Amino acid sequence: MTDELDRLLTESLHDAAECAPSAAGLLAAVHSRSRRYRRRRVVAAAVSLVAAIAAGNLIAGRPDPAIPTSALMSGWAAPIFPYTLPATDGMRAPVASMTAGQVSAFFEATELRDHADVTVTVSATAPASTTGSLRVRGHPATLRTVDVEPAKRLSLYWQESAGQWIELETDDTYTPAQVVALAGSLKPAVIPVLPPFELGLIPVGLVTDTVSASRMTFRAPSAPPGTAGLTTVLRRKQQLKGINKTIDGYDAVLARAGANVTLSIDVPDWNATLVITVGNGFTMSDDDLIRYASAIQVLNRSDPE
Repeated sequence: MTDELDRLLTESLHDAAECAPSAAGLLAAVHSRSRRYRRRRVVAAAVSLVAAIAAGNLIAGRPDPAIPTSALMSGWAAPIFPYTLPATDGMRAPVASMTAGQVSAFFEATELRDHADVTVTVSATAPASTTGSLRVRGHPATLRTVDVEPAKRLSLYWQESAGQWIELETDDTYTPAQVVALAGSLKPAVIPVLPPFELGLIPVGLVTDTVSASRMTFRAPSAPPGTAGLTTVLRRKQQLKGINKTIDGYDAVLARAGANVTLSIDVPDWNATLVITVGNGFTMSDDDLIRYASAIQVLNRSDPE
């Protein structure tokens, strides 16, 4: 099994690398904006149960004395989502993301009469209630139904192994029995979380916390999930005031607020602003912050928030 997962990981990362544009310097390779892949969520506006529970426990992290304050290295490794659903004509291939340390895969439905969007989340955190009224993959499982619009939300969760809980979320296009069958059909896979940026440099000693279509965050290993020491976000264009830096020809503002430092960079190619924030006990010299920013390349799959 280990050899097979290694093979799948190598192939997946190779395919992802071939899809990334090649360019040098800050925020390059995006002079013509590509049409973005916008995911349609029938289960929109619903926060996953597992993620909500984890978020409820977030507290501000203390500085980790074991982390160097101004050290950068190359070689960011993509988090991996470890499961997939069987391929079907009614659903797209999964898109993986990471939020507060939890990896998820979104399976978008392309045929809406017999299929619905499905999100599968893997977490180390147990939900608050585990009644175990069902059996899934040989384990006790709980199915919750929440009456929301435009469709009822069904959430099935169970403990797959020690330290690993899985939640499968969809809507009432599926019957409860079909939701259980979907969960039972999950199989091992290696699905890399594809980032919105190519990072030429990353901070030494931090772990990846969140990766979405618009942001990447890192935290100290000892900090609670969701407590970012370094946050990089592509935002819709903001009017920069007090420009005091120029980074690879781009206007930028370096500002401080208490212990936090923010570097905002105008990205005219995207009609957006790249905002990098250092805080929550992590520190970085101005020179290293600028080095980190200069080595960022915005990828076509990014989507400003």
